[in-house]
Amino acid sequence: MTITDASLFSRALTTIDIKKIEKYLDKTEQVIYVGKATSVSGDLIRYARAKYVRSPNLLGNGNKIEESKEQNGSSVYKYYNVAPGLTFEELLTELKPSGYVPVLSPFYLKGTVGGFISTNGSGFGSYKFGFVRGKKEVYKLVGSTVATIMTAKYPEVIEVDAETEYAWSAVIVDGKERYYLPSFYAKFLGISSGGKVDSYTLLSDFNSQIIRSFKRDYFPLILIYPPASRNKIPSIPNYEEVLTYIISYNSPEKYYVTIGNAKFDNLEEISEFLLKNKDVKPFPSPREYTELELSILREVRKKVKTPKQYTKISKLYVDSLKCINCGLCLDACLAYKITGNPVFSPMGRIGRLIFEETSFETCFGCTKDEEVCPVNIPISELMTEGINKVSLTTKPPIEISDVTADIRALEKKLNEKYRNRPLFLLFVGCAAKYDPIGLRGFLQFLLDNGDKLPAQFSPRVRLISGRCCGFDDYLAGDEEGARKKVMSIIEEKNNSGAINVYFMCPEGLYVYNKFSDQKGILAYEVIKDKVQGKIHTGCWAKKLGIKGDDDECAGLTFTTYQGFPFPYNKKQVATICPFSTWKFGTLSVYGQLYKENVIQQTEVAENAADAEKEILDLALISIKDALIQSVDEIAEKVGLWSLGGEQYFITITFPILSKHFSDTYKTNLKASDKKDLIVKYLQSIINDPIMLESKLTLVVDYLKSQNYEDEVSDVQSKIVTSPRLEYSMVDIAKSEEMKKALREIIRRAISPRTIERIFKDIIYS
Repeated sequence: MTITDASLFSRALTTIDIKKIEKYLDKTEQVIYVGKATSVSGDLIRYARAKYVRSPNLLGNGNKIEESKEQNGSSVYKYYNVAPGLTFEELLTELKPSGYVPVLSPFYLKGTVGGFISTNGSGFGSYKFGFVRGKKEVYKLVGSTVATIMTAKYPEVIEVDAETEYAWSAVIVDGKERYYLPSFYAKFLGISSGGKVDSYTLLSDFNSQIIRSFKRDYFPLILIYPPASRNKIPSIPNYEEVLTYIISYNSPEKYYVTIGNAKFDNLEEISEFLLKNKDVKPFPSPREYTELELSILREVRKKVKTPKQYTKISKLYVDSLKCINCGLCLDACLAYKITGNPVFSPMGRIGRLIFEETSFETCFGCTKDEEVCPVNIPISELMTEGINKVSLTTKPPIEISDVTADIRALEKKLNEKYRNRPLFLLFVGCAAKYDPIGLRGFLQFLLDNGDKLPAQFSPRVRLISGRCCGFDDYLAGDEEGARKKVMSIIEEKNNSGAINVYFMCPEGLYVYNKFSDQKGILAYEVIKDKVQGKIHTGCWAKKLGIKGDDDECAGLTFTTYQGFPFPYNKKQVATICPFSTWKFGTLSVYGQLYKENVIQQTEVAENAADAEKEILDLALISIKDALIQSVDEIAEKVGLWSLGGEQYFITITFPILSKHFSDTYKTNLKASDKKDLIVKYLQSIINDPIMLESKLTLVVDYLKSQNYEDEVSDVQSKIVTSPRLEYSMVDIAKSEEMKKALREIIRRAISPRTIERIFKDIIYS
């Protein structure tokens, strides 16, 4: 796959037939370490078959930065080892307590240290150091895991209008050169130290100035040129200068660098200008153009080219091309937060669209990245209603279960008590699995308060259970499948004479409203006046116009994403979406109404978050430990494979893992320093069948959805070398079938009943 960066060349690709530049692409398979893809160098687009790997944002010892022992510098200059995936914004935060600042820093602070070094960046800092690698190398990368940078203890600077060798970068303000001099030198040069400016604040202000300049229909264009060519810049059509600085001593010669914005509509004219004026280059480095870059500049056309496979989403596609790779969406994007890889972010996916990919991973449908986009790209719509229409996208892992007998009993009571009220359908969908407590609470509320409901609502309901609303099809781009499911709901509504349809989740209502000429009702609207405390709305509720106190995306039902574990985040908020309820381990707005909910009425409520997190963390540790403990016993059973085949082997061996897991988990829970808290928590749920089943499901699903590939490979290698493995079975032990069998053994060893027995043992032992 190929992704774009923030360069002119990436923007120009939107008008080019990709086939015309393919011969200049690097088609070798290689690993590319990537930061936030905000570079303007154009380097990223060279690789046609790259595997992008996150540049680490922590050093091997878990720190972000540490003083370099090899290079101590002086009292003024100091060298630090820095995680190359750290942004300059994060780096400045880490350095500020010490009073040191980088001797060279970009004006835009969202890029990473590693990216800046690898592209020979320039920017603000000591006037001596105009480039990372000039007459003197000030930064360097040590492999792919460490960056060594030079810093200076200059926490304050003063603005002067005279050039000196001690000055920091000159910035042109109102047509005049302004130099920033560390206040440390002021007395030696006989310069007044009045008007001191905090160095960190100054850098932050420059960064904010650039961010404020981002706007629709324009893209950032950074130009480097000799002073004699300064008069050429105004001739560039629709080019808006934001900030210009000067590079001097560490450079082969003196340069001006202008950071500005160019209009997308003028890409062809800008390319023609650059081809005619080779002394002005579109990146802050004086290197010559590559053949790929020259080819792109020659091929640029006025109109955006929409590939045939994207014609059905042409408007969204053209909208997406307004992306400028500023990286501001990354801090809000859940997929990026989990993976740390911009490939899976909005700008990464848009870059892959530009290179005409047709295979994309499922998107969560977040709205927060869209809210921070400075050029107003409809990111959420593009990712959930655009890309999935042209992509081989898998369905999200949503499980549906039927309602329990006590829920059916409540349904019957409601129909008996309120026979004189109009019938509504209640679409249960995934709530039966992910929020059974909330479902019980909502029905109990209708039973107790049906006579008090406003006229537009009714307490008399018929449940639609055991099937999906179509949201899974919708996210996978199967609009026809989603429409059929919605039509089946409407058909049932019409056949039953129901007046309307309640939905327990925003996702179900969203899909119903989209593919129906009718409007359903979110169950939250019926009970919202009774909700206490802070409310979590989530992305799909926000799309329905519902506001709350917390809007962090829960990420649907994913507990791993692209091989990365989904962080467990317990919240003390009332949730509306069943997915959020399940993922955050909290009570929903409906669950608050569940009268038998013991947790709400005890001191455990305040500590439930810690207890649940400890239970989940220890469960994962225990299953991994149990795998290693089971190695020799499993190895001994491999001989049974030849007698009864793979399934027989699995049936015989999964109890081995289950036993070790049970023993280890009990030991770990009892040894936990939070044991008393865990016991109180378990006591509060053990006698409540609905609450207990909900929590057992949480633990089981959490464990089953983890990525155990590293553990499976490790266990397999240990089985192969186990003294209890029969020699004739070595080939089977080494096979891919063995890996497959081990995955199934893990899956079968984890069951609700096993977890329940462990919980009861902890309580009653």
